[in-house]
Amino acid sequence: MTDLSTPRFRLQSEFLSAARSRLGRVLRWVLLIAVPVLALRTCATTYVAPDEVGLRQISFGPHKGLQKEVVGCGYRREIVGYERIFTFPRDLQVIEFTNNPLESETRHRVLPAINCPTVDGYPVSIDVSVLYRIANPYLVVSRFGFGKAYEDSVVIRFTDPGVKHHLGELRAEEFYRDSRLQKVSDLRRELTTRFAENGLQLSDIVVRQYDYPATFQKLTEQKKIQDQSVLANRALAKQAEVQTRLNEITTEGQNLINVKTAEFQASITEINAQKDLYERSKHAEGDLLVRSAEAAGSEQINKAMEGAGSEKLLRLRKGLAVLHAIEGPIYITGDPTDIGRLSSNHQ
Repeated sequence: MTDLSTPRFRLQSEFLSAARSRLGRVLRWVLLIAVPVLALRTCATTYVAPDEVGLRQISFGPHKGLQKEVVGCGYRREIVGYERIFTFPRDLQVIEFTNNPLESETRHRVLPAINCPTVDGYPVSIDVSVLYRIANPYLVVSRFGFGKAYEDSVVIRFTDPGVKHHLGELRAEEFYRDSRLQKVSDLRRELTTRFAENGLQLSDIVVRQYDYPATFQKLTEQKKIQDQSVLANRALAKQAEVQTRLNEITTEGQNLINVKTAEFQASITEINAQKDLYERSKHAEGDLLVRSAEAAGSEQINKAMEGAGSEKLLRLRKGLAVLHAIEGPIYITGDPTDIGRLSSNHQ
């Protein structure tokens, strides 16, 4: 039977033979170098990322246990079975306290918002962001172990009651005033101390949002009405007190006016009495002087009548008396006062 299959030929080339020989040697050298390197990389080294920090733990030997020295970023020695490097994030860590469902998609831990009761009895739902770093990994691991147990034992444990303690001292409406900033500042100082004691560094705590209950507005309006009523009653009571005091002062003033008026009337009466006494005394003195003068005049007249011409004067007075006693008209042709004529007729 004839073989009809295609005949096979082997190409013989010195160039290809040399190339295969060189490639085989290169592969052998690559394997000789790469296998130990890979073994060394896998069993004796590890990689610490730039945003991480490591701690070395030795399993046996004279330096057994957790080492205090921090392992920096890069390729570091880690002999399998003898030691191990545990890494921790050294960038900014965030824990959110919020009820917003959009926050749950972030890469940091999200917890429910803090329900903070205020001093006036209104619960306020507060959204808080806590920003911190791991400052002392050795202290964190020695107290809380590996992993993120420090979040529950430090961050959450101190933040929740701290917010309730400090912000709970406010009234509900004071969250929109400067007093809230003061309370947040006090909270920040307290958490800074608490975190530092446990190997953490607080970067900041931010109160981002605060929500009031649905009945807050109605209850607030009722409370404000009550407060206004109390203030109005106090104002009315104060007004009544002031009015009473005003009436007392008015009465005291009127009594004082009456007293002073009576005193003035008494002074006026006394002055009038002194005036009348002075006038009477002066009138009496004047009358006495007049009577004295009249008596002196009468005495002088009497003395004059005792002297020369007194008889003529006496006859004149008698004539005048006769004239006064005559009733009806008197017809006189001569001057009755002509004393010379009368004297000649008498002679």
